[in-house]
Amino acid sequence: MSTSSTSGLPRDWAYSPSIDLELKQYTLLGYLQRVKRRFAERKLYPHLELIHQYVHDLLMLQRTKEDLARSLAGPLVGFETSTGNAIHARPDEPEMLKVIDEVIGFAVPGFQHIQEEGVGLRDEIQRHLHFAPIGLQPLHISEGWLFLRRGREARVYTYSIPFVLEQTAELSHKNVFTRYVTTYTLSLSTTLDNVKSALIAMHPAMPNPATFAVGTDLELPCIETFMPLAKRLVHAHVMGHG
Repeated sequence: MSTSSTSGLPRDWAYSPSIDLELKQYTLLGYLQRVKRRFAERKLYPHLELIHQYVHDLLMLQRTKEDLARSLAGPLVGFETSTGNAIHARPDEPEMLKVIDEVIGFAVPGFQHIQEEGVGLRDEIQRHLHFAPIGLQPLHISEGWLFLRRGREARVYTYSIPFVLEQTAELSHKNVFTRYVTTYTLSLSTTLDNVKSALIAMHPAMPNPATFAVGTDLELPCIETFMPLAKRLVHAHVMGHG
């Protein structure tokens, strides 16, 4: 597995480079503390999606170990009376694999606890996000304009959603591709509808683009929180109209 320079925790941290239970506990505790600090700053991503992946990887590792153990036959200890099938004792597990079991045992609850904290924060922030279509919408809404509004500032992006891609609900924002275009200062004469009209005039190849605005009254980090959550709202709306 590759490492994650964004998180500071390698994807294969549970079994590499060395199997030392105390070191693994120290490594995980340090990582979870860093994530808690990011959550305190309202920085949800990429940490929330990475934790989701870490839990998935550990549970897959556990299932792989169990499948391997079942496939290995230990000494013959008897036969089943009803079927006559041989009964084998479970072979002794190497010490390294026992330590990995212990790592999984403390790591999964730790990840799940911080994941619940992050999901709770995400849900709280989402209650302060306001999603709205701007103007008349075309039948084709898998691409168009996305406005991120905070106060009088409206940041303009193009967005597109390739339908061939699939993600879990937790990672749906990764299916929405955006590109920053410009920023407008809103006023009585510069409304979101006026901004859409100006964009149409500047981009005649898109005479009636789908246009959505996501606004908030919170101070949010744009890259780590506001944009990913706005993408989730756009993705849910577009998929709901598919």
